[in-house]
Amino acid sequence: MKNAPYTLPEAEKLCTQYQHLVGKPFSKDNNAIISCVAIAPFDQNSKNRFTIFYLLFDDAETALQHEYKGLLYDVIVIASTPQDRNELFQECIYNWVNKNIGTIEFKADIPLLVKEG
Repeated sequence: MKNAPYTLPEAEKLCTQYQHLVGKPFSKDNNAIISCVAIAPFDQNSKNRFTIFYLLFDDAETALQHEYKGLLYDVIVIASTPQDRNELFQECIYNWVNKNIGTIEFKADIPLLVKEG
């Protein structure tokens, strides 16, 4: 997997490839559960607006379409704790996979990373 930015078709393919992570733990450091693997804008300002719209609409596709007109995308893992659905944890899929590839509960679920160079 290459790191972002992605074209929209690349992001769609990657997002589909990781949908099976929904419902699994976000990390061993907290009790957040992955609620969404979503396509998000690549740049940080647009990603921040996307997160606000995601909280408002509770829908990643609507949040992405609401304002973003760019051509570069990222794929992010979004999670929240059972106690507070408005407290979001998010991380780009590339970093999330690199952090969690070695954990036992994810070993079979995460496709092998291929370094592109």
